[in-house]
Amino acid sequence: MHVLKNKIVPFLVVGAFAFFAGCAGSSNTDQGSPRTSALDAALGESAEVKDSKVQEREQDKQALLETMFQTFVSSVSNGATSEQLLELLTDSSEYWLDTLEAHALSYTPENLDTCQFYEAYSILLYRLYEREHLWDVSEDKMLWLMLSKGGMFERFTSLNLGPVKVKNDRGSVGLAKSPEVPIMLFEWDDTAWKLNLVETVPLITKGIEATASKKSWSNKKLALYWLDKEYHLQYSRLDDSLCEPIGF
Repeated sequence: MHVLKNKIVPFLVVGAFAFFAGCAGSSNTDQGSPRTSALDAALGESAEVKDSKVQEREQDKQALLETMFQTFVSSVSNGATSEQLLELLTDSSEYWLDTLEAHALSYTPENLDTCQFYEAYSILLYRLYEREHLWDVSEDKMLWLMLSKGGMFERFTSLNLGPVKVKNDRGSVGLAKSPEVPIMLFEWDDTAWKLNLVETVPLITKGIEATASKKSWSNKKLALYWLDKEYHLQYSRLDDSLCEPIGF
């Protein structure tokens, strides 16, 4: 039995070696077969087609953003309706405008101390418009205050702007002298570009806010200073009285 075992084991080892060697040879043969080469070529072609489609889509999004931006500028300059303007904004922007308008009606001086500069300025300007009866609309007043002809947005962006830029689902516009630094941000919502006003307004007012840091002012004080700077020749009482709700 021991002699038989000694004969069988070498035989099995040799057989196993021959089997694996045959598999390896078959694998090498398959790799060079016309069928495999054709499959590799087909996969390579699909990748090229996919890359081409991605590039075309990015080019389309670039063109769409350029068109949307021109539409937006034209809409603001030509006094578009609230409905037309809202179509150009993200849903979060519309919600933010509604919230900011509610704060303009109710915020106390203490509440204003919690606001960013652009929020405090918007609230105080809203109250100035209410007190002086400057509205041309009866609803969507904060939207009109921001985006009407001659409104906050047009005044703050009366600068030379650079080209629009697209990166995936985000778009931006910067100043002509520093196009890589965005002052307007856009979002792609699968069908069209929308302006993200929530993120854009802080970028536009960043330069103004630097004044507060230099002078150690609160955002509320800076907002009052900026209102006085813009309107002191037109209206009186551009002071702390605007920090109080005025009985809307």
